[in-house]
Amino acid sequence: MQEYHVTIQSQMGPREGVLTLRCQGGYVTGWLDLVGHLNAVRGVQAADGTIRLFHPIKTVVSTISCETVLHLNGEALSGTTTSETARMRWEGALLRQKP
Repeated sequence: MQEYHVTIQSQMGPREGVLTLRCQGGYVTGWLDLVGHLNAVRGVQAADGTIRLFHPIKTVVSTISCETVLHLNGEALSGTTTSETARMRWEGALLRQKP
């Protein structure tokens, strides 16, 4: 299990949170702790390490259904979230790795 400190560039400005991922046999599960809400994530990891996640992002106003593609590069990650209304860039760094 890996935990990443992430910054998501939203329409309302940068939002910081923690992404926790567990990768097993190409499947990915975990959660995104963002703006006081815990959002479950699920998805798949390709052979090249790219992760495709499907998840909500809860806000004070609404819940947005999202698809996120992340690229892992050592202890860093980057990627993009796409929803019906927005595209948001991600950047992050590994906080810790647990067995």
